[in-house]
Amino acid sequence: MRATVVGGTGQFGAALCDRLADLGVDVTRAGRSTGVDAVTGAGLDDACTGADLIVDVTSTASRDGDDTAAFFGAVARNVSRAATAAGVPVVYLTIVGAGVPAVAAALGHYRGKAEQERVYAAELGDRACAVASVQWFSLAERFLAAGGDVVEVPDLRCRPATVEDVVRAFADVVVDQDRPAYVSVAGPAELDLVDIARRIVARDGSAVRVVPADSDAVLRSGALIPDSPDVVTTTTLDMWLDGR
Repeated sequence: MRATVVGGTGQFGAALCDRLADLGVDVTRAGRSTGVDAVTGAGLDDACTGADLIVDVTSTASRDGDDTAAFFGAVARNVSRAATAAGVPVVYLTIVGAGVPAVAAALGHYRGKAEQERVYAAELGDRACAVASVQWFSLAERFLAAGGDVVEVPDLRCRPATVEDVVRAFADVVVDQDRPAYVSVAGPAELDLVDIARRIVARDGSAVRVVPADSDAVLRSGALIPDSPDVVTTTTLDMWLDGR
């Protein structure tokens, strides 16, 4: 199998490319550093030439709803166009809960992912497979990185997993010729992001005080937790903390 991984030079994408290569996939890493701009489409057709499948794991640092919707929508349209021209399917990374309107309204990044899902469904239908991941344990570290004696972390119910576990689950979907149109990936236990941050602080022996941020009620409702995940990862919070 030959796969072009759009976003393959990013953190998640690079790890995914390595995993796919271990599974015997001939991988083309497509990103701005390799001359591919998925937002404009520049270089995309050449990068996808000869591929049996296209993977979209692009990401943006912006959390603004308009910006993320424009980014993910443009990428999805360009990747869909390239996939249609090549006659190959697409597997892309999204987030559990992105399709819930209240979640997309509360979180700008989810609004972008909702647009991504909409475009792929409209352009490719069942020729596009969405791999929907839950939050990663490392999300709590991003909020702690803000620094200070007191750090606010969203009061968010989730079922987090490690990046590495999600990479392995995603790779398994890529190499599965009978992949469905949607695969949800969740961690082993339901947790609160505030509690995860506090566990990190305690493990690090830090005096930082973690307090819940004023969060939209939908984030505490369980909307970010899949009812019956297709894949349940095995690395627990304690295991992840031990490996940090």
